[in-house]
This record gives sequence, C-alpha cells and structure tokens, in this order.
Amino acid sequence: MSEIQESDVVMRITAIASGIIVLIEAVLKIVGVSLAAWGWGAIGGAVALLLAILVILLGIRPIHYTPVFLGILGVSVIFFGVLIGGIIIIVATLLGAIT
Repeated sequence: MSEIQESDVVMRITAIASGIIVLIEAVLKIVGVSLAAWGWGAIGGAVALLLAILVILLGIRPIHYTPVFLGILGVSVIFFGVLIGGIIIIVATLLGAIT
C-alpha cells in the first residue's frame, strides 16, 4: 500500500461512508424504491451492492492508484442507477487525487 494513500484519512473515511450510502441505496433499488429514474432495476441494484462492497474495502485497505479505482467505481455506480452514493464516491476520488 502506498504511504500517501495510507495516510489520506479523509479519502478513506469518505470512501467508507459513500460505500455505506451506496449499500443502503442499492437495497432500496432492489426493493423497488429508487431516487434515479434510470438504471437496471433489481439487477442494477445487485451490481451496485457488489460495487459498494469494493468501495468499502478500498476505504479500509487502500491499494496503489486507489483514487483511479474509486473514480471507475463511482461512474459505474451512477451508471447502474445509484445516484447519491455515486456522487459521493466521485467526491472521495477528487479528495484522494488532490492529496
């Protein structure tokens, strides 16, 4: 793990918090309540659930190029219809890229 990303506490906390928000929003999407008008329905919710777990794991134990992976996961989460959590993942990406 990179020493810079290990010490970037703000990015890690934001990634974990956004992963939890994506988990909640993905479960709501699976149930049928959705904030975004697009998406893939229950299948998109299930994929977003898996992506949220990856975001939480990247927040707990960052690897090299973590902001790049967070950016890719954030755009993917937004693509699958989980809007608010995806935007917060993008914020975590920007925080990690700035430091």
